[in-house]
Amino acid sequence: MLRRLRLTSFRCHPTIELENLGPRVLLRGANGRGKTTLLESVCVLARMRSFRTRVVRDLTQHGAEGWRVEGSWADEAGPVRLGMVWRGNGRELEVDGRAGVTVEEFWGRAMAVVAHGGDTAILEGGSMERRSGFDLLLAETEPARLGDLRQLREVSRQRSALLRLPRAARSEWEAWTTKLGELAKILQPARQELARIFLPHLEEAHRQLTEGAEKLKVTYQPEDPVPDSGPERDRLWEQERERGLNLTGPQRDDWDFKLGGKSLSRYGSEGQRRSACLAVRLAELAVLRQRRQRTPVFLLDDALKELDEERRKAFWRAIPDECQVLYASAHDRPRKGDSWVILEISPGAAELREE
Repeated sequence: MLRRLRLTSFRCHPTIELENLGPRVLLRGANGRGKTTLLESVCVLARMRSFRTRVVRDLTQHGAEGWRVEGSWADEAGPVRLGMVWRGNGRELEVDGRAGVTVEEFWGRAMAVVAHGGDTAILEGGSMERRSGFDLLLAETEPARLGDLRQLREVSRQRSALLRLPRAARSEWEAWTTKLGELAKILQPARQELARIFLPHLEEAHRQLTEGAEKLKVTYQPEDPVPDSGPERDRLWEQERERGLNLTGPQRDDWDFKLGGKSLSRYGSEGQRRSACLAVRLAELAVLRQRRQRTPVFLLDDALKELDEERRKAFWRAIPDECQVLYASAHDRPRKGDSWVILEISPGAAELREE
């Protein structure tokens, strides 16, 4: 559970502090007042990335030279204080007041699941969007895979840069391709295992949201193995050199979403797509609790639009009572019977409200 959050020069907040947060927190206020920014800052601490941008400098308040986020957690792994600072020339990570910690030391010390309006990119975006989301979950369930995934990004980048050269060297291509094959033999079985564990949770979450009226089917689709040697390896070299593109490797894996046997992205309604995305997030929550024996914070950024009232009720019922929820919404209200802390948010301020 997140106990305390403090931001400095982070987007629209020159400084703001939230304390004594309960299990259910509604961040309320007009558009553009900084509700989503608070959720974003929690995501930055838990996942070392924003769910709104890949550009770290975009998180800096206008006119400031950098930003700082601090948060205090207490979950099944015990209490921890995390901090992240960006001063324009790189980030610095802190754990329990100790600065200069590594990514490996920082990763996984706090956990969060995020559901937001842009989640439909899982369905409507390209394979990279789907793959990166599932790889993030893989790294959270198996922290040792974080290094492998970072290596895959670097190898893919180096191979792409090499293949764009007018005269790419076969020897250099061989070295990068061999490394790509090694990573494929590690990551594709790990993704297969993630699918085995994750997909039953996904199907159950979707069944709860739709009361069994719709059937969601998701499959992991791995790329063919990287050829080790022989004619297939030679053909790959010729094809990639001619086209100047990576044509193999686990960076081309995908996940396929179907509803009632048809493509969900092409034929699903807005409500059906939103239901599937929320089912993904509920399944993430279930998998992390199962594999890590920890309960993440659930961050919701106005994520229930396009849902009818019955699906909204089903969604709230599906969230475990012990899971802390931070819900940012300009118009929604908590369901009756729940005990919510309601904070009215504006730039630099969070005022407690009563309903």
